[in-house]
Amino acid sequence: MAKKILVADDDAAIADLLEQSLKEEGYDVAKNVQSLRFYDAVREQRPDLILLDLMMPYLAGEDELRLMQLAPDTAGIPVIVVTAKADVQRDEPTLRQLGVRHIVRKPFDLNQLLQLIKQTIE
Repeated sequence: MAKKILVADDDAAIADLLEQSLKEEGYDVAKNVQSLRFYDAVREQRPDLILLDLMMPYLAGEDELRLMQLAPDTAGIPVIVVTAKADVQRDEPTLRQLGVRHIVRKPFDLNQLLQLIKQTIE
């Protein structure tokens, strides 16, 4: 059975690129471009991995991660942050405590991201 990945990014072009690339790699992919629907999508999809943009309107990625940590059924889902946030290194200790396994800066190398995904869930 294919591993399921939830892509959460408000930039539709990036979300579409990731969705297509991950499907080509054999993953089952769900996409969410609205931060207000993120937690619902996590609970509905039950992904094996989440690719999360930190800078989304309404609820920031850090807030989404905190929501996930509150529920035992979502707290253990591995997360790879994919972000353009300039000072993300400053937030790295907090992000790690919230379940983030890797932090990838935009613009990203797709092949390197695919390798991190494989390392994380396979």
